[in-house]
Formats: sequence, C-alpha cells, structure tokens
Amino acid sequence: MRQKGEGGRFWMSALEEPRERLARVAAVYHIWPHYRLPVMRALDALEGLDIVFFGDTAPYQGIKPAPLSAVRRFRPAPFKMIGSFIWQPEAVRQALSPKYDAMIFLGDQHQIGMWLGMIAARSTGKGVLLWSHGWIKRESAPRAFLRWLFHRLAHRVLVYSERGREGGIAQGFPADRIVTVFNSLDVAAADGIVARIENRALASVNPHTFFAAPEHPLLICVGRLTEKVRLDLLLDAAAQLGEDGRPVNVLLVGDGPVREELERQAQQQELNVHFYGECYDEEITGQLIYHSDIMVAPGKIGLTAMHSLMYGTPAITHSNLDRQMPEVEAIEPGRTGALFTFGDAEDLARTIAEWLDTPRTREDVRKMARAAIHDKWHPQTQAQIIANAIREVAR
Repeated sequence: MRQKGEGGRFWMSALEEPRERLARVAAVYHIWPHYRLPVMRALDALEGLDIVFFGDTAPYQGIKPAPLSAVRRFRPAPFKMIGSFIWQPEAVRQALSPKYDAMIFLGDQHQIGMWLGMIAARSTGKGVLLWSHGWIKRESAPRAFLRWLFHRLAHRVLVYSERGREGGIAQGFPADRIVTVFNSLDVAAADGIVARIENRALASVNPHTFFAAPEHPLLICVGRLTEKVRLDLLLDAAAQLGEDGRPVNVLLVGDGPVREELERQAQQQELNVHFYGECYDEEITGQLIYHSDIMVAPGKIGLTAMHSLMYGTPAITHSNLDRQMPEVEAIEPGRTGALFTFGDAEDLARTIAEWLDTPRTREDVRKMARAAIHDKWHPQTQAQIIANAIREVAR
C-alpha cells in the first residue's frame, strides 16, 4: 500500500477522499494531552481509518490528559519513569498484536517503550509512524545521531512544521519519509465563540474595561507565569513604550511561580498591568484574546500561536528559531504577527510599536489571522494528512 509523496508535502492532498481499504491503527502516547482532543476526534471520525488510542489517564507534568470518553476507542496504557526514561509496556504489546496494520508512536527518544515498540512493529510487518517535533534546533553530534537513529526506525515521521522537516533533510534523513502535519487546537469551538461574540449572543467580557485608560492598546499573554515565559521582557517593553509616549495596557491570564515578582516589577515601573489569574473557561479566554490588540509571547510561543490566531489576534514572539516551538511558523510577519530579537526588550518595544502603526484595520488583521488557521493549522486538515501517511505505510 505504499505510495510516493512529492517531497513529503502530503498536505497538498490533505482533502482527498480515502480510496483504500480500512486501515487498522494503534496510536500510543505516554498520555494524550487534553489539547489533542480535536485532532483525536477528527482522526476517529475519518472513514477508512479504524484507530485505537492508547495512553495513561493520569496527569503528567501538570498536563491534563484527554478523558477515556474522548473517542470511540481509547484504552488505558499506564507508564512508569525509570530515571529520566519512560517505560510503557503497552507500546510493545500492541506492536506485537496481529490486530493492527500500522502503529503511531510519540517521537520522543527518551521513551524506551517507543524504541522497542518500533522494533517489534517492524518485525511483525506493521507500518510505523512517529509523531514528532522533528529537527527544530541544532544539537551536539551524539544527540543528533541518537535522534537520527530513533527516527530511522519509522517508515514515516510526522512533524509539526516545515522547519522540522527541512532540518531532518539537512541531516541526511530521506525527504520522502518526513511529512509535515502542522498542529491544531479546537478551531470549531473557537469559530462558535467568535460567531457569538460578533452576534452579541455571548455575555460580554471586554478586557479593555479592566483598565483606567481603556483606550490604550491592549497586549495580552495567556499561559503559566514562569521564568521561561520571560514576561519581564514584556513589562520592560511596556515601560519603554510608555517612556516613548505610547502607553499600553497589559493583561496577563494565568498564574505561576513568578507572579509576585512580576507584580513588583509592574508596580516599580508604574505600568498598567492586570493579573487576571488562571482561566479554564474557553468562552471567557476566547473573549479576552479576541478583544486584545496583540498576543505577546516573549519566550517560546508554541500552541499559544494557534490560540491567538484562531480568535483573530496577531502574535509577537522572538525570532531565534532554535529556541522556538514549531507553531511559530503560523506567524507570518506583517500579516499575522511579528518577530523580535530574542531577549531584547527594546526591540520588542519597537516591534510592538511598528505593529500598532500598521495601516491595516483590526478587522483585516482578524480575517488574515483566522484564515491562516483554517488554511493549514486545523484539526481536520491535520487528521487527513496523517491518514494519508498511514495509508502509505499500512501493511
């Protein structure tokens, strides 16, 4: 059932209708994070694909898992830590099972079960796929070799970004074995919230009203308040903008270990900062993002890029791609956001000011941001790309 894809760019045929027999697939993760629910459901709904998800049902590193009821077939698969490595016996057990034509494994070389599972799957004639970040940063020679060896066990490597694919090709990995599948969140839910906001059918939560000067541009950041997020840079940039006669309001949605430090910084710099705290209600978070002018993520951006753009809000983050997450590719400078020099608060302030001076209307920007999500960063598109890759390797 193998077919060739042109340069691995299978997304070009993402909307093709399935034309082959039912492919039976086991997909094994240590846990399936709750934010994977949309693509899990999209995969589960595809005709021609019979997929069973395996994963632990306990939270891991603060990440909430998807519930067993999320899809039609979701089987508990506990794992345990052995030092810094993960052992998940179900990865090997299902790889040896005659039930499946193909296996999808999480692309993390720290998982012993995934190594053994891929070897077992290949020995039993199954197609093997790795769902991986791919090659997104430069590594030492030993680490790069280990990554190359791990990924070579798969017939297809599913990566989130073109950078992840191009990095693999640059290191000599076969181009036709790397497929860019992008990433996604619950776009359908966001579409519904946006429609209700614009139809005024949703109870209004307008973040501009949190501030004494609601007419100032509103910068938002959503996520845990940790040192790695570098929100100190955002506050320094806000202070610089104020000194330049361009005061802004800053909304931080989330909580975490550096909140008190950030509160002190905001007070010392006499900034207009509102600490909203944690929010797990998507209707509220969606409104906060929709009504903001810019999402600013001074550290790596990750899925926050998806979250921001699907509500029509442009995103600004840093340009050091070796320190970024794959989703940074959703930001098209000048259209859906902008990039600043890593670690440079003055350049962040300059980038924010330039964006605020853009001649495009807020409505035009909102349309471009949401169009970017619907074009590629969408669970249905992502699921179809994955399904196409499965059919190429399923035995």
